[in-house]
Amino acid sequence: MANLLLALSILLLTFLNRGSVFYTAAVEYKPAPGIAEQRHLHTDDRRMLDPFQLCLDCRCCAANDSSICSMMPCCFGIDCNLPEKPFGVCAFVPKTCNCTSCQ
Repeated sequence: MANLLLALSILLLTFLNRGSVFYTAAVEYKPAPGIAEQRHLHTDDRRMLDPFQLCLDCRCCAANDSSICSMMPCCFGIDCNLPEKPFGVCAFVPKTCNCTSCQ
């Protein structure tokens, strides 16, 4: 009976912690400011493309404390409306931290 209770307790904890057996504090992370890469977009022969996202490592910091940072996979998207940049300059910009797949 004790083994059954132990197994059910571990199963419940795993479910509550979204698959993680060990409890970790729920910390919201956001991408650290900065731009990963800039490229000039040629406007000749432009065509509309589907949104492009890529999962790469980036530095993410806790939303409430910018001194707590960690490298984790982030969803990067292409942003061509960059402030203080000329028209046509685009960059890969982190959109979300801790991605498993960018959809």
